[in-house]
Amino acid sequence: MTTPPTREPVTVRTCRDVTEAELVRSMLEAGGIQAFIPDENVATLYPPQVLDTDGVRVQVAAEDADLARELLEHEDIEH
Repeated sequence: MTTPPTREPVTVRTCRDVTEAELVRSMLEAGGIQAFIPDENVATLYPPQVLDTDGVRVQVAAEDADLARELLEHEDIEH
């Protein structure tokens, strides 16, 4: 029996701020990959430096993670 693919989110990039995370999300969505920023609201209110995180996460469904990372590897965003 085959296990159905999971929709569990996977972080594919951690960005230094919301602006960079939005750019990454836009690039992924332009490539046909649904992406979201779970930290978007709180990072808009507080800079990531004051949060107890390593930055602003961009996440995709687990089954899209490899393709998303491959797409981001070829982009010219400083990471």
